[in-house]
Amino acid sequence: MSRLGWSLAAAGAALAAVPALVLLRGHGPTAPVGGVAAATVTPAPKQAAPAVISGLRVLDEDFSFTASPRAPRNPPVVHAAASILVDPDTGRILWQQSARTRLAPASTVKLLTALVTLENFDTARAVTVTPDALQLEWDESKMGLQPGNTLTIGELLTGLLTVSANDAANALADDTVGMTRFVEAMNEQALALGLRDTHVVSPVGLDDPATYSTAYDLAVLASADVEHFPLLRDIVSTQYTVLPATATHPAFDLNNINLLLRMYPAATGIKTGYTGNAGGCEIGMAERDGHRLIDVILNGDYVYSTSKRLLDWGFTQEGLPSQLPPSPSPSPSPQAH
Repeated sequence: MSRLGWSLAAAGAALAAVPALVLLRGHGPTAPVGGVAAATVTPAPKQAAPAVISGLRVLDEDFSFTASPRAPRNPPVVHAAASILVDPDTGRILWQQSARTRLAPASTVKLLTALVTLENFDTARAVTVTPDALQLEWDESKMGLQPGNTLTIGELLTGLLTVSANDAANALADDTVGMTRFVEAMNEQALALGLRDTHVVSPVGLDDPATYSTAYDLAVLASADVEHFPLLRDIVSTQYTVLPATATHPAFDLNNINLLLRMYPAATGIKTGYTGNAGGCEIGMAERDGHRLIDVILNGDYVYSTSKRLLDWGFTQEGLPSQLPPSPSPSPSPQAH
């Protein structure tokens, strides 16, 4: 059984005996701004941790990144409103464009939802879904919860991070400490990590003028998540999982919507998103030889293909061979006789 299977099976003991999960692991438009201009940007000093109004704990740690003073070799072309590629193991920015611009983040903010949840609640805790958590529009992403279903925190997180379930996000907030208090904690957590350009009004990430983030902030958030929470790493790297039926909920088949896992051999997650205002968004992570890179693309074109190219380019900058097939050579022009 994988680590995800063990973790969620243990969590399910709070309800009933839960059999092992069935997993399939993954193997594996704006004009771009060059990495040279971006290299002059350095993170502002982190402010003191906020006063906690929500009463929930926050992770207070420095995950800031600094840009290399050297221009990158063969810089990538990224068609997106903003993007960044970071090396969380060294704290370096390998590439960025408009990385500090506030933009709609769509469901990538669910990484903040997950962080608040994991920092505060036992993953074995049972949560009973109320009707208030299920007030969703027809086109919102869901795992299919029904009023009265009782799941563990770990199971709800699995729906949140694989199929980007808005019903799971609402249940994690509404049915634990209440929506208002949970969202307060999300904003307090953002400030505790130094994310001064991030603010949310819900755990979901739907379009709202008061919900925004930046590519830089989301790279920090993703780094904090994967550094501190092994269960999160397991969930976001899983292509497919089954939450077996119990006495308190039906079975849920969850097929990870992050296509990067199927498109790049080294990919290990982490979160995708889309709304009409945000456009295509992707936070990608890949690992090679025990070394991780994380990229963020906001309002981009073909975000999965772009993410795999950006991650692969980053590994080549650090001396590893490309895992992508070579671009086809152009056919020679016919010569006159």
